[in-house]
Amino acid sequence: MVREALACGVELEVLALRDGVRFAAPAERVVTLGERAFSSVTQTVSPQGVLAITRKADVAVADAMAAARASGWPLVVLDGIQDPGNVGAICRAAAAAGAAAVAALEGSADPFSPKAVRASAGTVFRLVVSRGRWSEMSEWGGFGAVARGGGSYIRADLANRPLLAFGSEVHGLRRNDLELVTIPMAPGVESLNVAAAAAVLLFEIRRRLGV
Repeated sequence: MVREALACGVELEVLALRDGVRFAAPAERVVTLGERAFSSVTQTVSPQGVLAITRKADVAVADAMAAARASGWPLVVLDGIQDPGNVGAICRAAAAAGAAAVAALEGSADPFSPKAVRASAGTVFRLVVSRGRWSEMSEWGGFGAVARGGGSYIRADLANRPLLAFGSEVHGLRRNDLELVTIPMAPGVESLNVAAAAAVLLFEIRRRLGV
């Protein structure tokens, strides 16, 4: 993840290495920690021995939308998705498909929280990421993914609308004027995990864009 961040131009404020670990990277400050000290600050059971701290500037929703439009993609909207693992997985799928920007609305996990960054395998640094509210996007329409009751995503013009939104698996979407799309599933299956659904739709957009 640290190498991915560096590849995306992220500047490290602190690089912390567990004693005995060799890892070269540019940082304002490099520190070496003993085994116990390193274990006390890491959040994983089997850390690789490398930690980093960086500062990420806030991005306005309008700037995220501008980045999305410039790339020819819709803005990927996370509407109250609370699980950082799902948030990170969606960011990873978005980056892999070629999307440019993500907006995490209030109630969503922070895409730059440690668990979300790990779930994204660091690819979140490839995206323009903003935090915001639906009120900041009222002028933009688009599609919202739902488990059932929406139109077929095959016939939906997913690539040419400003927004593509994914809601909480518990509460769904909090905006009621989006065009709804559903991924058909085998009989008896209730729903897809939101990150899996996002991957299906994002790679469908990639296919249509011919990239």
